[in-house]
Formats: sequence, C-alpha cells, structure tokens
Amino acid sequence: MAMPLLQVIDQRTYFETGRGLLRAVDGVDFELHQGRTLGVVGESGCGKTVLARSIMGLLPSNTRVGEGSRIIFDGRDLGALDEKSLRALRGSEIAMIFQDPMTSLNPVLTVGKQIGETLIRHHGLSRHAARGRAVELLRDVGIPQPEVRVDQYPHQLSGGMRQRVAIAIALSCQPRLLIADEPTTALDVTVQADILDLLRRQQIERDMSMILITHDMGVVAGRSDEVAVMYAGRIVEWAETPELFRNTRMPYTAALLNSIPRVDDPPHRRIDAIAGRPPDLIHPPKGCLFAPRCGHVEQRCRRHSPPLQLASDGTHAQACWFPQSVGTTP
Repeated sequence: MAMPLLQVIDQRTYFETGRGLLRAVDGVDFELHQGRTLGVVGESGCGKTVLARSIMGLLPSNTRVGEGSRIIFDGRDLGALDEKSLRALRGSEIAMIFQDPMTSLNPVLTVGKQIGETLIRHHGLSRHAARGRAVELLRDVGIPQPEVRVDQYPHQLSGGMRQRVAIAIALSCQPRLLIADEPTTALDVTVQADILDLLRRQQIERDMSMILITHDMGVVAGRSDEVAVMYAGRIVEWAETPELFRNTRMPYTAALLNSIPRVDDPPHRRIDAIAGRPPDLIHPPKGCLFAPRCGHVEQRCRRHSPPLQLASDGTHAQACWFPQSVGTTP
C-alpha cells in the first residue's frame, strides 16, 4: 500500500494559561492517503481547529507541543522545518479554508488581489497573469460574472460568495492537502449544500486529500471516506464512513447522531441533547472524559481512561470500555 500523504503521530498541543496547562489536543494519531477525505467531527471546543492549526503550524506563542509529537507530510517532518520552509509549504502544498470568510478575507483588498497574492508568491506570476488566473478560479468555484467580481471587495459579496472566494484562494496553487474548517458556518442550508458539493467536486478533479472539520455528522455522511470523532482533545472513534454510521460504538458518537433532526421524525419531536458539559481541559477528571455525560457509564469508566483500540477486523476503533453497537442510516 502507498505511503500516506499525511501522518499525525501522538500530536499533543497544549496552551499555557493563567490557570494552568490547557490540553487542547492530547495524543491524536491518524493517517490520510492521497485523494481521500477525512471528516473530523465533534462539539465546539473539542480540539478540531487546534488540530488543523497544528498541521498548518499556525499556533500562538503560548503553545507547548509534546516532545514525541510529529506531523509528517509527504515524507517531511513539519516540526523540523524552519518558518521560511513552512511559509513556502502553506498555500502551495497545504491550504486551509478558515471558518469565517468575512474575517479571513482582507476587507481593504479586492478579491482579485487576494487570490493573486498567492499566485505571485508561490508561482511567480505577473500581476496581469495573476488577475487573469483569479478570474478563471472565480469561474471554477461558481461565482457569476467573475470579470466583475474580481475587482470587488469582500463586503460587496454575499456570505456564500465570500466562502467561494476563500475556496478559490485555497485552491489557487493546487495544493495536495486541503483543510476545510467549518466551511459552511453561518450559511443557509441551500448554500451549505452548494459549498460542500463544490469542495467535493474540486477534490475529485484535483485528486486532493481533504480534512473536513465540522460539528455536524450529517455533513460528513456523504462527503467523507472516513470519520474521526473528537472529544476533549482526543479521537474517541474512527472508522470508514459507512461503517461508522452502520455500527456506531462510542456513546458520544451515538449522542451526536441522535441530536440530528431527521425528515421522517414526527412533528414537534424534541431534539435529543447531550446532557452535561465538556470537561475542563486544564483539570480533566480521572477516567473516561465522557463518563460524566454518558448514559452507559460504569465504575471502570470513572477510574481508568480507555485507549483508542482497533477492533479485530481492523475497520473500526473506539475509546470505550463498553462499546455499544448502534446502527444508523446516514
């Protein structure tokens, strides 16, 4: 089997705070192969975005990374690269779409100039050539009248168009890995579907690998090859997407699935919520971090933290002492 494009090995990303060390990402391992999409799912604050920024090397000055943590991209240890080498890698080989396009786009530059900056920096294009390529990219991501939009500013565009501009910037240098961090936040449902379909088409056409970060299990159901479920800075369940929905084992994953409204639900059905609150990642409790919120908790769960264990068939892993078996149709 071919070597994975991306390997994340025992990633531990901690932040020094006034209260102590916050364990935002606490021992995450996974691999991603060329052309595959990994969905990373979990509640807000579970470490999804910090994991993405750890891969990109975009972390604040109060960060502490574990000594054994390694991120290997195409055979290169990103932790061993200097800042100049990392800057050359970002955008050209690894690109990221940030959560809010209104804050990630520069309000005082036209969208054409923002797309062109990346092309000039990484491909050495002239400004005229970069503008022409920007028009092509805007057309590729489905923006109407790209010759007009290229000279407009972000505030002149709708939320959906701004997100398409952010995608155009990310795709401009044909990266091998695209990280999409909540790419449909604050967009209405029909626009969300358009954006997700656009990302899927572009990924297939370009044979990119993609990490799709979301809190919505429905988003990854038909748009990922495999799913990693995160809770409190750790991966608590991993499987191929059809297998995860067909045979959910981690109670937290089952709770996420039960919180999704379905078209065949009876009218006025109360949406199931996950009881309690996520743990304090500065002073985490002993044992399984989901135990205080779990409906299947037993004494062992409160005493010992379960490791992420691969099942005997090698297709499913869960961090649970008493895994369930819940079938779900995505």
